[in-house]
Amino acid sequence: MANQRHPSRAALALLAAVAAAAAGCAGAPYVDSRREAGQTAAVGTSTPDRVAICYSDSATTPQALLQMADAECAKTGRRARFDRQDKFSCALRAPTRAYFRCVSG
Repeated sequence: MANQRHPSRAALALLAAVAAAAAGCAGAPYVDSRREAGQTAAVGTSTPDRVAICYSDSATTPQALLQMADAECAKTGRRARFDRQDKFSCALRAPTRAYFRCVSG
């Protein structure tokens, strides 16, 4: 019978601690409306008609996303309607980007 090596309890505990720490590193959601310094044109994917919010699935609720999008759309007298989302398209701590359309009414 071949000599099989099993991970020690200490190694398993370390792995669990690293996984828990990584899960706890979720960043706060943010509207992706970045601009270059001194420029008025947006670099981020948000526009007055489409709000893009970067977030972590594990730390942000759909209600929180909608509230953020509604606040952005309210600047032009409209409300937000969910459009779509992309995984792994934002920052590491907030990897998912949700898109909302600003609509009348």
